[in-house]
Amino acid sequence: MMRATDVLAVSATVFFGGVTGWLTGETTAALFGAFVAGAVALLGARAGVRPGVMTTVLVGTMSGWLIGSSVVHAICLPATCEALEVTGGVVTAALSFIGVGLVAALVTRSFDEYYERDEAGLPPTSVGCETDNRR
Repeated sequence: MMRATDVLAVSATVFFGGVTGWLTGETTAALFGAFVAGAVALLGARAGVRPGVMTTVLVGTMSGWLIGSSVVHAICLPATCEALEVTGGVVTAALSFIGVGLVAALVTRSFDEYYERDEAGLPPTSVGCETDNRR
């Protein structure tokens, strides 16, 4: 059973997938982008991924797609590099997925550790030499 936040996250992801597809290739690409983004978001919701993390990572991935395809489009002559635009979009989308996903996972883990210590009544962990009392 999906929560309301999952439905909202999937809806937002479908919207951004459609916009990404439309910006790179008009109607067919918009439908394809919305479908792929929705499918991945549904898989994430079914797997129990937090809606905020899932949406952030997928929108970051779509931004990578736009950046990669736009850079190739700017370099090529008009109507000569469609295959290269798709390749540039796929490569940067994959790298963006990895990068944004890694950062989201680390930030989420950090906040989880903070809240666990807070619930246990322990002070937050400190970093490095800031707590070093040696003189």
